[in-house]
Amino acid sequence: MSEVKILIVEDESIVAMDIKHRAEGLGYEVTAITPSGEEALEHVAGTRPDLVLMDIVLKGEMDGIEAAQKIRDSYDIPVVYLTAYSDERTLKRAKITEPFGYIIKPFEDRELHSAVEVALYKHQMESKLKESEKWLSTTLESIGDAVIATDKNGKLKFMNPVACQVTGWDHDAAIGQPLSKIFNIIHEESGVPVEDPVVKVVENDAIIDLPSPVLLINKDGEQIPIDDSSAPIKDENGGIIGVALVFRDVTQRRKEAKEREELLKVKARGELSSFMVSALPVFASNIPPQVRNNIARSFADRFEKNIRPLFREEMEKCKGTHGNTNDDEKMILFRCYLSWVSEFMSNLGIDTEIDVQKDKSYLNFASCPWSSEGDISPIFCLICRAIVIRSFTWTSLRGHVEQSHCLLDGDKGCSFEFIISWEHN
Repeated sequence: MSEVKILIVEDESIVAMDIKHRAEGLGYEVTAITPSGEEALEHVAGTRPDLVLMDIVLKGEMDGIEAAQKIRDSYDIPVVYLTAYSDERTLKRAKITEPFGYIIKPFEDRELHSAVEVALYKHQMESKLKESEKWLSTTLESIGDAVIATDKNGKLKFMNPVACQVTGWDHDAAIGQPLSKIFNIIHEESGVPVEDPVVKVVENDAIIDLPSPVLLINKDGEQIPIDDSSAPIKDENGGIIGVALVFRDVTQRRKEAKEREELLKVKARGELSSFMVSALPVFASNIPPQVRNNIARSFADRFEKNIRPLFREEMEKCKGTHGNTNDDEKMILFRCYLSWVSEFMSNLGIDTEIDVQKDKSYLNFASCPWSSEGDISPIFCLICRAIVIRSFTWTSLRGHVEQSHCLLDGDKGCSFEFIISWEHN
């Protein structure tokens, strides 16, 4: 026995009873007969029938078409119209409510049965489609990548919240707009506009990746680096009906890659320093003095060319951190310099001690990788001397620096003496 429950909305009682008997004869359960649209809405709210048979022309302020629209909007229950009127005007008005069928009075039992079964099946399929679309929409809105879908002419049909955020466009304002207006992309290096991905996908009938690197210009004019791929959307027959674009803001990824690159550079510098500490003395042990001096001068020149710009940046940062101290500008600069040269030496495995006095100041090497060697290699002493003396000239401080102690002279360590004029010009 059928478990389908039907509500009949008919204001002519004799006709209503005839429909009821026919429906029950076909195995359906008739939950009620109501003569007006208002009563139909109350009954639907209370009993939730599976289907409503609705006469189009009803007595009262609400006719069958208006009642059907309210039932569909509020309860998603299929409605089949019953009418003796088949004129074009009535049918046109009824179509707006998207009914699931029509039965023209008078009708046979088989017509009623067919109309009810087809309406129930259509509603079931529509519900499954809506559920599938809801799942798809929820999935696309939840993923971390930006997603835009267009028709085959490039007009926007969908964009998820991430796409709205990256492009700067509100969803409702973007729908229906041409893709080029919302997804404005250029080559990062040349600034030349990138070819419309929809056109390329439709022409090639294939997944297309954007050329790299590419910038998206959002609604506010900001340029955002992105990665993107575009794919055709096809119907069941394989025809292209649109294009899906999936893209992501790679600003953070680029930042992290740059940080990793810097870490690798630091590691490489450390490994290079270790190599220099272990290998250079062997290399330089038999070099004649004149050649060693030429190497030291060449090193000093290259050292200045490569390090001096970084030195200036570090000095500006350091001076900025001493803005609230009572030291004068020259003393701040000198302390920043000593801090910088000490850190630089530590990268070579040399620990330093700083002694700042009024007349003279000292930079002492507390430990040196070569102090335990039987034969001290002169090349490293020359390089250390070049680093300290040459870098001091970059400070613009009035004074000079001398090496007061050196391992090569038989001293137990190396020390540099700074004599600076603290008088203001």
